[in-house]
Amino acid sequence: MFTTNLLIVLIGALLGRILSKKLKQPSILGELFIGMIIGNIDIITLTDTMKDIADIGILFLLFSAGLAINFDEFRRLGKSSTIVAFSGVVLPFLLGYSVTILFGFSKLISLFVGVSLIATSVGVKTEILSELKMIETRLGTLIMGAAVIDDVIGIIAVSIVVGIAASGAILIEEVLLTLFLSVIFLILSLTLVIKLFKKLSERFMFKIGNIENILLFGFIIALIFAVTAENIGLSIITGAFIAGLILGQTHFVRVLSEHVSIFGESLFIPIFFVTMGMQFNVYSFKSVGVFAVVLILVAIIGKIVGCGLGAKISKFTGKESFAVGVAMIPRAGVELVLIKLGLDYGVISSDIASVILCMVIFTTLITPPFLSSVLKGLKIGG
Repeated sequence: MFTTNLLIVLIGALLGRILSKKLKQPSILGELFIGMIIGNIDIITLTDTMKDIADIGILFLLFSAGLAINFDEFRRLGKSSTIVAFSGVVLPFLLGYSVTILFGFSKLISLFVGVSLIATSVGVKTEILSELKMIETRLGTLIMGAAVIDDVIGIIAVSIVVGIAASGAILIEEVLLTLFLSVIFLILSLTLVIKLFKKLSERFMFKIGNIENILLFGFIIALIFAVTAENIGLSIITGAFIAGLILGQTHFVRVLSEHVSIFGESLFIPIFFVTMGMQFNVYSFKSVGVFAVVLILVAIIGKIVGCGLGAKISKFTGKESFAVGVAMIPRAGVELVLIKLGLDYGVISSDIASVILCMVIFTTLITPPFLSSVLKGLKIGG
């Protein structure tokens, strides 16, 4: 059964890529679209095993992105990335909270919905930036830096609302601990750990041997950082991205950059995007009505205006700022965790869960053609 399901997903991914090429769109648009069709005609079931394989895909994607990042530019744009991330968090949260209150829901449900608009999907923007070979540019680096900070803020916000749902109060100690560990992890990784790995690569580059061994070493490091990030409260994809960023400064970078993306793009990454599309339920979308439509609009406007304003404050051009805002539109990851926890604690109903899920899928679907068009325009314009 699993082999048959895997075959259907991979055939779907190939058909999606062919469709995308015909439409001159990023490959993930076709993969998501075919995934939606597969998911709604019920020819296969999205099992836990398939979800685990999809998680490997997003790890590959972010590890590869980290390898491609210009680290000096990444460090230089740290302040700008922080401004973009924070401005892109505050506005969507306030809009989401206010709209939910206006529709007559409780303050706790409104908090859940507001927080669901905070974080962004790193995977979608990474794939598009990679396809257009813009991930190593100044703009691409700003977007990726803001996305990482966004992830940290999103995780902390989830911790707060879940704490309120579970105990009726903010567990300030847990929030501060998560924040402290996250900051320490990022600071140590991007300073001392980079220096350590540079020295190790100089000493052991030739001892490790062939390409296969270097790839194996790279995957081990990516998983170590992913597990570490998860244990301190961050997402595994943040850990994988940081691992790529670190190894991108070593003598292993050429071999890893050439082979990691091929390995991921030929199997694991397409599985991730097809299975993401499979989670869209057309009947759930019909049942949630006007509220879902309003929330989707708020989710889009909040990121474009919030993040775009942050980029403009950081002295990027108007077109570049708009591109940053568009890049931060898609949601996925933190929101899915939030849905599960909200249902587990009985804070939100299945209808509210469907609204958030519709927002996640719709923002993910519209971003590839939208962002691709904006970025291509920037490239054409110089």
